[in-house]
Amino acid sequence: MSLTGLPLILLTWALAIAAVVATVRWWRPAGRSRVLVRVAGLVAIEVLVVAGVGLIVNREDSFYPSWQALGGGPNVVEVASARAGRLDDTLDSHGAVAWSPPAAEAWHLAGAPRLIVPAEYASQADRTFPIVVVLTAATDVPAAAGAVTVVVHPSVETAASALSTLPESLGEDARVTGRMAILADPEWMGLAHGWPGHPPVIAGHAPAAFAQADRDLPAPLAAPENLPSLAAPLRPSSPGSPSLGSPSPGSRSLGSPSLGSPSLGSSAFGSSSLGSSW
Repeated sequence: MSLTGLPLILLTWALAIAAVVATVRWWRPAGRSRVLVRVAGLVAIEVLVVAGVGLIVNREDSFYPSWQALGGGPNVVEVASARAGRLDDTLDSHGAVAWSPPAAEAWHLAGAPRLIVPAEYASQADRTFPIVVVLTAATDVPAAAGAVTVVVHPSVETAASALSTLPESLGEDARVTGRMAILADPEWMGLAHGWPGHPPVIAGHAPAAFAQADRDLPAPLAAPENLPSLAAPLRPSSPGSPSLGSPSPGSRSLGSPSLGSPSLGSSAFGSSSLGSSW
């Protein structure tokens, strides 16, 4: 089961719900096991909820892309090679190419959409490119730098929900990623803002708008190069070198407050250590 997969997240939350139900059911058992049952139930609920939230965050940001990375193994991130699009032999940097995917009929456009690829599209066959959708009636639309431009001519019957299939259709014909930005003329701003997923929307299709789209495109996710390992033991420091938790002269260590600043866990009536009992 993948560490970033949805089945593991669903299983964890299902166990958390089961732990809540079981704890409520056995909250008042007879005999001396009452305290043990309550403590075990509350601990199980807390651990499962924290694990569920952590799995969701890890799925979004890929802090630990695999069980091997979580266990302290080599931080290897598998990157799928770019799959060739069906129109790769036709697409080049010399102009727009008419695009007629099977899903276009449901888009109710005023004209066939056009594809414009950047200059490096043909020479970098192992690379995928983000998408810039231009909603306009104009025909003189330039190419976006470093992205595949899709010039779309909407009509009054075009719906944003129908256009939601455009990225998937484009993925069959060109080497694109799921990163997308929309440039729209004033009359099509409402259509752009209604696009499912709410990608960045920029008004107009002037060069400044393309530059803004390049800045607003969501950054690609990448796993950090050095992932902290839960299984990596702390190595003792060599003589003369600062060890973990021992600050160097003149510097403040984490958790050691300076004069005049309250310590962690101190109250307004006096300071107390973090582990002090009531």
